[in-house]
Amino acid sequence: MIATLPAALGLVALIAVTIAAICDLRRYEIPDSLSIVLLVTALLAGALTPGFDWVSHLGAPALMFGIGLAAFHFGWFGGGDVKLLIGLAAWTGLGGLAPERTPPLAGLPLLLALVSVAGAGLALLLLIGRRLAAATPPERLPPMLRPRGPVPYAVAIAAGSVWWVVVTGAG
Repeated sequence: MIATLPAALGLVALIAVTIAAICDLRRYEIPDSLSIVLLVTALLAGALTPGFDWVSHLGAPALMFGIGLAAFHFGWFGGGDVKLLIGLAAWTGLGGLAPERTPPLAGLPLLLALVSVAGAGLALLLLIGRRLAAATPPERLPPMLRPRGPVPYAVAIAAGSVWWVVVTGAG
């Protein structure tokens, strides 16, 4: 039973990321509690996993904090997006959940690459949607379809996270 707890915690983490995407779509805000759930479940999974690489799984959120601070400063990410990525970094670590059976750089670097690709897809969809909606008065459009409207980036973060689970076999 103890062996299945980390997998159940991983499922809870994926549910939290999915809820974050839904919240971002609806209100353009990500509750802090969801990022806390990610951190706590990662720490609990680590405590239940023999040989867990604590340096990697604590170093990745610290690195993501630095990257996220710069991204927030330049307006590339919102604070909720950064906190969500910090929580996910605790799961991915620097080298993945099982470095001995996953490709090199399968942790945080791969997650960020997959989130970036998903973000590019989201941006493309928004550009197309905004182009198609250009004839409609902006006040009649949902905020994300308005010119210079918000981008619910937690959608890309959630998609990249699920993609990361599939690619690394972490599920």
